[in-house]
Amino acid sequence: MLAVLPTVNAILISVSGILILWGIRLVRRGEPQRHQRVMLTATALAALFLVLYVTRVFLGGLSTFSGPGWLRPIYLAILISHFTLAMVQTPLVLITVWRGLRGLLPSHRRLGRVTWPIWVYVSATGVLVYGLLRFPYPS
Repeated sequence: MLAVLPTVNAILISVSGILILWGIRLVRRGEPQRHQRVMLTATALAALFLVLYVTRVFLGGLSTFSGPGWLRPIYLAILISHFTLAMVQTPLVLITVWRGLRGLLPSHRRLGRVTWPIWVYVSATGVLVYGLLRFPYPS
């Protein structure tokens, strides 16, 4: 079961990132109800990802990079930016969603303009980290 969790997580966070982009498009097209549904779905998928990720790390430990030495600094730069922004993103998402659900739309919009690009970046780099960890490097 633990072996499939990284792939499941990559799928969850990919779909979440795609839904964020779709949700932004919907609100820009003047479809706030659809925007809300799509963004809440993206949030739910990201929350499920987080639960499964923490479960996998707790039960199976962290993954180590086994790629070629020249790629390690690139991997670490991506990983550090991903991890740092993921820690920033989590409270931003929670506050942005809360403000949207409470109808605090001016502050929701202001914070959302900061939150969504970070969320998309974290989603994309998460999938990239997954690929760099799982890619079968030739010996």
